[in-house]
Amino acid sequence: MNRTALTAAICLTGLGGCLLAHAADESPTAPAAATRPRAVPVGSAHAESADDPPPPAASEVAQTGAPAKFSTTDKWLLAGYNNNELVYTIIVTNEDTRIIHCTALMHGWYYENGVKRPISDRQATTVFPNQPTQIGNWMDMDQQSGATYSVKCRPM
Repeated sequence: MNRTALTAAICLTGLGGCLLAHAADESPTAPAAATRPRAVPVGSAHAESADDPPPPAASEVAQTGAPAKFSTTDKWLLAGYNNNELVYTIIVTNEDTRIIHCTALMHGWYYENGVKRPISDRQATTVFPNQPTQIGNWMDMDQQSGATYSVKCRPM
């Protein structure tokens, strides 16, 4: 098998083998081709300009690990065609500069054939900075019995 056939066989097995075989074909005294791309780490392909922001300070780096800042509220609303359906909803407002991912756990009660039954549910959503976002809607619950909820958020 000649050298060209061997190189072609290696190229068929994968790109890494092709590059190794091509490098072996070059003589050490031959000048490197000017058109060959150079390998650079991701994010370093362009030189930094004077307009680029400086690297973050240690306090900024520490802040990114800080817990998410958010507020919550719950509401009982009337909905439906004749505004005769009671809907319970939880609203989360992101008070952080980062995008956060929130999970709400709700516990409540509903009546089925005159029997009070518990219900619980978990909902999750992504909340953008300074944006109030509704996490869930629960229908047919008993407003007089109330509902409880907990919300946990983390930065993305």
